[in-house]
Amino acid sequence: MKQQEIISYCNELLNINQIPDYCPNGLQVEADPRPVKKIALGVSISLEFIEKAIAEDADMIITHHGLFWEKDSRVIQGPLRKKIQLLLSNHLTAVAYHLPLDFHAEIGNNIQLAKRLGLTKVREFDDTASYSDGIIGETDIKSIDDFSIHIENILDRKPVVLPYGKAQISKIVIITGGAQGYFQKAIDLGADCFITGEISEKNFSMSKEYEVHFVSAGHYATEKFGIQALGDLITHKFNIECNFIDIPNPI
Repeated sequence: MKQQEIISYCNELLNINQIPDYCPNGLQVEADPRPVKKIALGVSISLEFIEKAIAEDADMIITHHGLFWEKDSRVIQGPLRKKIQLLLSNHLTAVAYHLPLDFHAEIGNNIQLAKRLGLTKVREFDDTASYSDGIIGETDIKSIDDFSIHIENILDRKPVVLPYGKAQISKIVIITGGAQGYFQKAIDLGADCFITGEISEKNFSMSKEYEVHFVSAGHYATEKFGIQALGDLITHKFNIECNFIDIPNPI
C-alpha cells in the first residue's frame, strides 16, 4: 500500500484542515516512498519509541504527539536531531495527529475513554461547528471512591483524585490529556466529576470551592485509545498490520 493513500485517508477521516492546532497534523517526516506493510502506533514519538518501531521492521509510524510544536526551537539538534536521523537512516516515515485525534466523534481519545469507562447518554459539547472539545456522559457508579477504582482498573494506573464533590456522582465530563485548564468549563457544564490527564495546583481549591470531583488519570494513559482505534480502521480498510507500542509514562 502506498504511504500517501494511508495518509490521505487519515487526513480526511480526522478532518485535519478544519481543526486549529499548534503542530502540523499528517505527514511530518517523509523518509522513503516504499510500500507500507507494517505500521507502528504510539502516543508519543520518543527515541525509545522510534527504536522499537525499527526493531519491529515498521515502514511507517503514526503517533498522537509528533515531533514539531509551534513554540519549540526551529534548530535541529540534540534528541530531535537523533530522532530525525534515525527516521531517515532507517527509511521510516513519521505521521502524527494531535487535536483532530482527541476530538473525533468515533475514534477520538475523548469518546474512546468514555466508552471504556462505560459511560451512558454520551454526547459532545460543541465550541464550533467543526469539532468538540470533550465528552459529557453519565455513570452508574455513584461513589467517587468506587469510580476511582474503576478508572484505575481500566487505565492500569492509579489516578490522582480530588474527592471534594457530591457524595453521589452521575454527570461526567472528559477531556483527555493536558486539559486541567478546562476544569472551569466542566464546572459550568454541571459536571459532578471532571476527568483529564494532568493536574495543576489551582485545581485543588477549585474542587473544594465548587464541590466538583477532579480526576487526573494521566496524560499518556488517557490518550492511548484513540491511536489504537485509528490503527484498527487502517487495518480494516487497507489490510495492513498495525502494532501499538506501549511505552508507559507516569505523567
